[in-house]
Amino acid sequence: MPDAQHPIAFLDCETTHLDAEIGEVWEVAVILREQEDGGQPVDTEFVWQFAVDEAAADPEALRIGRFRERHVVDPTCGAAWTGPGPVIPLSRESAIDAIVYVLSGAVLVGSNPGFDDRHLRKLLGPGGAHWHYRPYDIVQLAAAKIGVRSAGPLPWRAHVLSRAVGVEPPAPEVAHTALGDARWARDVHDAVMVRERFPMSWEGRARHAIGMYTQAAIELEDTRRDLAASTAAIERVRRLCELTIAASVRVQAIDQARDTLTALDGTSRPVNADTEGNPGRGNL
Repeated sequence: MPDAQHPIAFLDCETTHLDAEIGEVWEVAVILREQEDGGQPVDTEFVWQFAVDEAAADPEALRIGRFRERHVVDPTCGAAWTGPGPVIPLSRESAIDAIVYVLSGAVLVGSNPGFDDRHLRKLLGPGGAHWHYRPYDIVQLAAAKIGVRSAGPLPWRAHVLSRAVGVEPPAPEVAHTALGDARWARDVHDAVMVRERFPMSWEGRARHAIGMYTQAAIELEDTRRDLAASTAAIERVRRLCELTIAASVRVQAIDQARDTLTALDGTSRPVNADTEGNPGRGNL
């Protein structure tokens, strides 16, 4: 999992269709977790809604998200801030810029975050996805916590595994709201990441050792990637320095050649026979 250098974005989107090529995002919620100077995490909640083309919407998707009851965007504005505090009308562009800024460099955590990733990329447009390349699904986190054999055969059910790690899924009036599901993702993540003393048994010790090995392997992978990036950056700087030195040498050589030509022109100027004297005609 990410270290303190990366903020975590617990994320959920409500959309007009399951297929990102057809549907649109109409609600986005992000709980951004950042580290204070003292190392304590701070969570900040963000929620936006967007005007959408309802003609292409799946009626079932609108029903599940309670679009008719909850959508508050004035179509003439394009978007709205619907997080803590009053509803604030926004332009579509300003809301998109805000989402890009909030998610920049963050690690996405959610229930089926690949779904949110696809829809967000369509909403934000080319170049708007500045978050970490590997999202984390709370279903997989919970399965890793209890053990994949205990999780049962695929596909795993989010509500079942959520309860298995001690987190009750959202109530019906909260489920399928972007903020409600983002809070659920955060709670499952936190339940999974709690460090527990391993039981004093061979099985418990083995699980503890596997956990330590996995954590070390992930940290090693991140270190190797950072080292490769640093090495590439150093090589680029080295090459730039070499080109700069070569260019400087050429400039110096040109200046020296120019000075030499100037000196040669000054010492080899032709003698004018009329002004310097000619023994054959000078006293005629």
